[in-house]
Amino acid sequence: MRVLKGLSVLTAVMLLSSCAFFSPSYEKPEVSLIKVEPLDRDGLEQRIAVGLNIVNPSSSALKISGLSYRLKLQDIKVISGVTLGLKPIPSFSESRVELQASVNLFSGFRVLESVLKSNGGPVSYELETKISTSWWKFPITVVESGSIDLGAIK
Repeated sequence: MRVLKGLSVLTAVMLLSSCAFFSPSYEKPEVSLIKVEPLDRDGLEQRIAVGLNIVNPSSSALKISGLSYRLKLQDIKVISGVTLGLKPIPSFSESRVELQASVNLFSGFRVLESVLKSNGGPVSYELETKISTSWWKFPITVVESGSIDLGAIK
């Protein structure tokens, strides 16, 4: 039994080290929000066009099999969407993609209420993107967060 446990631990260590060995130059992709544009509304659902810029800083192509994202404003989820079949992003390059998403109007009203209560102060945001690839079972999660000063926008 001890031999079996020892072999299991040794196998796990070798598998983990081989992942690092075969992709020592792997760097996590970067995703940033570059556009939010309203489309036609359908009942209480507002459709919008979302533009994302995906940067691949790695030395190998980023083959995206699926992508999901959500945008929070003032810690309230406002926009979410998913897509399949994006073109691979070559190594050391970037790609702009435009996707459609839905906005929950009730969440939008809650954000508006929060902004009004803050007297036009900064609006916090968080963009969480999960990228699924064909070579790795678990999605790569990329989070970008910050704040937008509404007083500076004129």
